[in-house]
Amino acid sequence: MFHAPADSDAGRQSSPRVLVVDTDPGVRWALEKGLQKSGFDVIAVGSVADAMGTANEEHLACIILELLPEAGLTQDVLAMFINLPSAPRVLCVAVDSAPQLVIECMRRGAADFLPKPFSLSEVRSALSRALNSGGVTSMRTAVPNIGRASDPSLLIGISASLQELRTVIKQVAQTDLNCLIRGESGTGKDMVAREIHRLSRRSDKPFVKVNCTALPEQLLESELFGYEKGAFTGAVSAKPGRFELANRGIIFLDEIGDMHPNLQAKLLQVIEHKEFTKLGGRRAIHVDVQIIAATNADLEERTRDGSFRADLYFRLNEVCIWVPGLASRKEDIPLLVRHFLQKHGRFTGENDFKLSAEDLSSLTHHPWPGNVRELESTIKRWLALGKAPLGDRSTGQRNRGTSITPMPNANPAPAQIAATEAEEREQIHEALERHQWNRRKAADALGISYQTLRRRIEQYGLDRR
Repeated sequence: MFHAPADSDAGRQSSPRVLVVDTDPGVRWALEKGLQKSGFDVIAVGSVADAMGTANEEHLACIILELLPEAGLTQDVLAMFINLPSAPRVLCVAVDSAPQLVIECMRRGAADFLPKPFSLSEVRSALSRALNSGGVTSMRTAVPNIGRASDPSLLIGISASLQELRTVIKQVAQTDLNCLIRGESGTGKDMVAREIHRLSRRSDKPFVKVNCTALPEQLLESELFGYEKGAFTGAVSAKPGRFELANRGIIFLDEIGDMHPNLQAKLLQVIEHKEFTKLGGRRAIHVDVQIIAATNADLEERTRDGSFRADLYFRLNEVCIWVPGLASRKEDIPLLVRHFLQKHGRFTGENDFKLSAEDLSSLTHHPWPGNVRELESTIKRWLALGKAPLGDRSTGQRNRGTSITPMPNANPAPAQIAATEAEEREQIHEALERHQWNRRKAADALGISYQTLRRRIEQYGLDRR
């Protein structure tokens, strides 16, 4: 537990003390003033020598450390600060944000990494993550409330695609437009929707999620719109629907591409008239709801084949957000790994878990077809069972329930790609046969999502014969 130094008011805990080490006086001034407004006690210095003097005299919660290799400020200095008696969290900032530098900083124990230039809000978010992530020293009771998300893993990273996603989320949150979130399975579309809600004017109103694939058509209709007493056998009392519960807030319709066409027509009516009728009801219920939908399906193709209504597609797609896959933002992987280790791991005592530079390099070059969700599952599995080769769900030899994607080289040759795909096709076919072509059981055994398995079956021309 973090204990701040005593001050003149007995029993009152002081604000978390942050040391800023940066050669740019403008940066020092901006961080000092900005973070003080957020409730931090800030000390700003311009050299490592001054920083070490201050660090030896003060009990620091966090250090924002500028990396300047040409001036001798290397990762060795980072280790010096991390090993201080007060065990501060260290947030590295640098103009150079090459993956190799990020990997090395995280390996040496940095809590986070931000590329220059950065915004004050990005520093606040990084500080919040660092001080609320546990680790060697827990500081949950001391960090000011600066509005962090419940799980920030989607927004952790330094890649250009992630920076663009953050910007779009903030823009969409200032509107009441219906939004369609698209991207591969496991990229965090759910978290994008929750972040839009957190930043919107509806943040103090309900956020209601509905998975459109989890229920059959009849049950989904009653779940969305509710029912009156006696509407059907077993309806012994009236029940409000999700739209009614989400009034004045946001409703999140996940996997909208799989919604039955009959329900699509009713959803379109809600969007156009902002009202609906419960099952068995006669009275129209008016609602003020912003709709956020998500899918990894090709909705354009589905509108062409008639399985998805074109008019509903255009109503939902007032704003479209594409969530990047992890393969396109690999420079974010070291930071995500660090976050998941802090979230699920143990850092003290005899069970301390260590990652080598080779481990981080392997994680960075892995293709991650399951995206951030697969990366988190891998870290959880490593923590529980010990490190295993990527693509292997056990700590020993590859078994018949392994993840389908083997570890390639950083720059695989065409022949290696073909061999990898052939192995993947064989593993999928074996899993389908083993589970009598039950796709959901096969997907679970392979360690991938149902949607990813469907795409692989189509890609490899697999079909039950």
